[in-house]
Amino acid sequence: MLNCFPKKPTDDWDRHCINVGEIAYRIAQDLSRHITIDPEEVRLMGLVHDFGRSVTQCPYGHIYEGYKLFKKMGEDKLARICACHSNGTFREADLEGLGLEPQDFFVATLEEKLIFMADNLDCHGKTVRQSERLGETIERYRKVDPTMLPILEKKFSEFSQFDQEIQSITGKGVYQILGI
Repeated sequence: MLNCFPKKPTDDWDRHCINVGEIAYRIAQDLSRHITIDPEEVRLMGLVHDFGRSVTQCPYGHIYEGYKLFKKMGEDKLARICACHSNGTFREADLEGLGLEPQDFFVATLEEKLIFMADNLDCHGKTVRQSERLGETIERYRKVDPTMLPILEKKFSEFSQFDQEIQSITGKGVYQILGI
């Protein structure tokens, strides 16, 4: 499916989606030793989470576009991961036209939390610690869209909270699971 979308030579969102799928899959595999979770389903969610980037690179717009794409296909679960993978990134003014509520933009399930975390661990196809990934993203947005900074900075505490949840299940945090 990734190859069906037009990409500019500078686009790397497809490589990002592949790596997010793999990171989330690896964490889900470890979790599956302790709880019921489907690592293949988690991988699929990671692979599609940024499909909206085939339309726009806008931090809000790609979320909406991915959501609309999968809703049109009747894939509600995949539409939801497109909407919520950034955990709370939305503009109130955009909600009415999409038929969504604020809660639709927040992760709720463990699978969704894994996609959020994996998204925070991929930096241009390389698996890195969240501080490196978000540090790079914050610097980029400091120049192009400073209104995103509070949203991005909030991701540190959200990630930490979800990591603690993983640790309570497996006895290991995501960095230990991934060996980074």
